Amino acid sequence: MREKTNKEVVINFLKKYGYIIGLSIIMLALSIILIVFANKPQANDNNQPVNTDPVTFYSPLLNFTVAKDYNDKNLVYNTTLKQWEAHKGVCFTAPEGSDVFAALDGVVEDVYTNHLDGTVVVLSHNNNLKTYYSSLAKDAPVKKGDTVKKGDVIGKISNTGANELNLGNHLHFEVTENDVKVDPSLYLDLGNK
Repeated sequence: MREKTNKEVVINFLKKYGYIIGLSIIMLALSIILIVFANKPQANDNNQPVNTDPVTFYSPLLNFTVAKDYNDKNLVYNTTLKQWEAHKGVCFTAPEGSDVFAALDGVVEDVYTNHLDGTVVVLSHNNNLKTYYSSLAKDAPVKKGDTVKKGDVIGKISNTGANELNLGNHLHFEVTENDVKVDPSLYLDLGNK
């Protein structure tokens, strides 16, 4: 029996284990690529770095009482509608006509009135955030397309929303992040009220 040459040994080895070695090299290359891209700073559509500073809201009212907290874990009884429901916003009570302020710089995405929510102002902000201000007085001083600054007056507190009439004059305030309702206390300090 003749002895195999080094070349034949290598060829036999590669025939037997070549696919494993090839897959290992491909996996190593993909891992290196993923690590490099994962450590690159994220950018938005304009190829600018994404702002990672924490977002802090200006209070939508100055003198208020929290009448109803955000609650998406348990059902809350709505005394006006006489039904149990999730409450995905915060209700603030204050004297009628109290100014309601923009929580962040943004653009007025919509102003509308319907029976259940009353007059509503929707503001669109950076970081895929939107704020909703419901049960405002009918004569909102802003219109769709207006640019507002944090702290600008966007309406007055009232009781135009029929779904929570029993609260009296109030602001129903909601926040969405990527079009999903989130707890406003993530952005507002409600602990002192």
